[in-house]
Amino acid sequence: MKRLFAVAILLLFTGCPGTTAPSPAQPTAPANAQPLTLLVVDDPPLGQAIAREWRGRTEEELTVREVSAAEIAVASRLPGDAIVFPSGMIGYLAERGLISVLEPALLEDADFNYRDIFDQIRLGEMRWGKQTLAVSLGSPPLLLVYRADVFENQGLKPPTDWDDYQKIAERLQSASSEFPTLEPLADGWSSQLLLARAASYAMHRDQVSPLFQIDNATPLIDQPPYVRALEELVAAAKTGGYAGRQFAPTEVFQQIRTGHCTMAITWPVNEVGASQTSETDSKLRFAMLPGSGQAYRFATKSWDARGESEEPRISVRATSGRMAAATTSSSAPRRAQGFVVWLAGREVSQQVSPHSAATTLFRNSQIAASNRWTGSLSPDTSRQYAEVLAQSLSLPRGFELTLPGRADYLTALDEAVGQALDGKPAAHALAEAAQKWNAITDRIGREAQIRANARSLGQGDR
Repeated sequence: MKRLFAVAILLLFTGCPGTTAPSPAQPTAPANAQPLTLLVVDDPPLGQAIAREWRGRTEEELTVREVSAAEIAVASRLPGDAIVFPSGMIGYLAERGLISVLEPALLEDADFNYRDIFDQIRLGEMRWGKQTLAVSLGSPPLLLVYRADVFENQGLKPPTDWDDYQKIAERLQSASSEFPTLEPLADGWSSQLLLARAASYAMHRDQVSPLFQIDNATPLIDQPPYVRALEELVAAAKTGGYAGRQFAPTEVFQQIRTGHCTMAITWPVNEVGASQTSETDSKLRFAMLPGSGQAYRFATKSWDARGESEEPRISVRATSGRMAAATTSSSAPRRAQGFVVWLAGREVSQQVSPHSAATTLFRNSQIAASNRWTGSLSPDTSRQYAEVLAQSLSLPRGFELTLPGRADYLTALDEAVGQALDGKPAAHALAEAAQKWNAITDRIGREAQIRANARSLGQGDR
């Protein structure tokens, strides 16, 4: 299969088998070809795994340079042929013109199998505007994790909406766990938790842009869907007894694995190299985050009931994850694009992606091998997680915050969540955050952000 893929890419670039034009999937490169240079942002283990896989399969060298997000943020050009980066950075890289559009013919290659990728990643996260600029190496969304044995004993089922979630959290206060429920409130995560909680409220069937007004980029985070979500977040934190605890998703998952909580919002973070299974692993089950039977209609400032056939849950993308793209500064653009597609192909991605703690499976064909990404979880628990993940990333609607300035927007939202947890009214905290978002937008350029927001929604001129 590897050689067939190599031939396919070679034919795409050359038109006949007799040429010597470089193809990244060839077992050997032309004698005069320079090694490709791959930039890897804040993920050394992933970069090392990619280099090993490339050399083992092609017997070619690959120069891997570890760089930080801070370095990329000030770069006017990328000193490499390809880049692996956090999923949330795609908007910044695209709007700066630092990554190139991937050739459609490459994406249609049978070995890459574009349609095998979960819909929300393939049709949302990998695209900017109307074009595909990057490939995924896995992007885990927040999910509900719960102790199936405790739920069964209490006669409970996974919550379908956030009101039900709060009622279950209150019921679980009598359980023996330290935390009846637990959510990630660490810096960089409380903001994304709020977005995940607010998604089903903010995505009305008539609403295209849930975070900004599409015509002027005025932020919407101080509006009723987000205020309601923040109020509910604070109530759950008080019920769970973790309002003053700033856990990251990794720590939240460890808490439920070790029996310290009964229900949590997180995902099974892959502890690379871990092999010990906890006593509670076989008792863990996963479910999609709760949704809502109501959505806020911004145009009329009213709450509307969802139709019977309307999906109440919304997928929030780019919470974590890694992507790969070819740079516009590459001296070998065709080889760079071929390399990127090779990297995210079914066979290779299954070997390299699990080496990053920020990724998860991202293809339907990987469900059977989900344990590669779930560390020491039991096979049954791992498979059940993979099936719920696939369901969550196949929802009909989703959104993400991937605009330039993403880190600043999230920091301002983190501060609002912290203020609300400290007792400030949610509406006031989010009003201040909206002012900060407006200042961030003005600093970047409002017209530029209007265009970027449209592209993030699959619209615009690209």
